[in-house]
Amino acid sequence: MRTILVVDDEGTVRSLLHDVLELEGYAVREAEDGPTALMDMHRRRPDMVILDVMMPRMSGIEVLTEIRQDPELEHLPVVMLTAAGDDDTTWAGWQAGASTYIDKPFDHATLLGWIEHLLADQRAGDIPGQRVYELAEAV
Repeated sequence: MRTILVVDDEGTVRSLLHDVLELEGYAVREAEDGPTALMDMHRRRPDMVILDVMMPRMSGIEVLTEIRQDPELEHLPVVMLTAAGDDDTTWAGWQAGASTYIDKPFDHATLLGWIEHLLADQRAGDIPGQRVYELAEAV
């Protein structure tokens, strides 16, 4: 069973994602902030992370940067959820190595489609977000 870590400071969003993902057969873990998520990932590496961009203590961009700098976590697919649709925030996420962005409020079918696509890429040996990350690094 594939495990997805949901990181969002809003309990209602975590609960909704938990229910949707569990119904699709995924094991789901939750974290309410970045530091908690990073500790969880180091204890038990998930197969994917769904990460809110705007959180207190540590933004999703900061968490993503930590993930991409960690040799044990750097290849994890990371779906960024955002209510901030501004170009600067989106570009910062792409530069940090986001696998994809999904706007809040999100469509369940779109989210599940991206999850399936990214996990299939991961199984095939492709590194989700890596091509975008390499392009952003070159800029």
